[in-house]
Amino acid sequence: MEVDTETKMKPASTSFEPEFNVDFLRIYYDKAFPYDLMFKWLSYFKLGSDSEEQGDTVMLQSLREEDVKSEYFYNREFSFTLENDVYCRYLCFKSPEEFKETLVSRTPHKIDIGAVFNIPPKNHLSTEKKVFIPKEKEMVFDIDMTDYDNVRTCCTGAKVCPKCWAYMACATKVLNQALTEDFGFKAMLWVFSGRRGIHCWIADEEARSMSNEMRSAVTEYMFLAVGNEQSSGLELNYPLHPALNRAYQYLKTKFEQIIIRDQELLEHAPHQNKFIKLLPAKDREQMTIAFQRSKSGEERWAKYDAALKVLEAADKKVS
Repeated sequence: MEVDTETKMKPASTSFEPEFNVDFLRIYYDKAFPYDLMFKWLSYFKLGSDSEEQGDTVMLQSLREEDVKSEYFYNREFSFTLENDVYCRYLCFKSPEEFKETLVSRTPHKIDIGAVFNIPPKNHLSTEKKVFIPKEKEMVFDIDMTDYDNVRTCCTGAKVCPKCWAYMACATKVLNQALTEDFGFKAMLWVFSGRRGIHCWIADEEARSMSNEMRSAVTEYMFLAVGNEQSSGLELNYPLHPALNRAYQYLKTKFEQIIIRDQELLEHAPHQNKFIKLLPAKDREQMTIAFQRSKSGEERWAKYDAALKVLEAADKKVS
């Protein structure tokens, strides 16, 4: 079972970035943090104790004495990153009230949500390591804006603007379709990662209980090796796999607006050269000349598009 944690934080404003203030953070934890909603979400309506169903009267009595509102929530690991990057693991909470009390007093700068274990994580040292077992964890996909640095001209690194956010929107659409149509997942939560991307939390019971091998299989299904300047690049078989064709049909409707107009990729010589290298060797010289004679990126794209249609027409005549 995968136990890596993912961060769920509120989106930061792109227009106003006040200096960090721990007092404001404490007020937020005290007055605005959605404790009850977090408890309901991460309990998945599993209130009370699993021990009652299993007939474990000793464990049930212990949980009642400790006023545990949800054994499922109590067995969930939380991790805090405190001031000066102090990292605290194996935290767990009996109730939303205890969760609130701890957040207000410790004021973590970052909260990580981990797996649900077979025992409360705080007791992990009192048992053998092989007995401390993760039972469930949401499957989380992380889409990072920096992965698009080679195809965006507006921003770099953690900086994000409406133009490059369009990449995130496209990625969300493609991934959401695959997860719902190909795997049948329904309970998905899309959240801003807090800095430079988005996370998709898949909370279906089937997803939460998947083994590492099953998670790897889903991830592998989503993976498409696009290569780089040192490798041979992307190679596809035709006809395209239905999932790839579905993604292609959607993305091609967004290509000109995002790549050619918003990012103006073909306005820049380095991107022009990369584009030319993607073409068959026999067509590179002619397209290089056409690009050099063009005055704008849109004109270069129009010439390429016209040349492509001529080739497609010729192929249809041959076939």
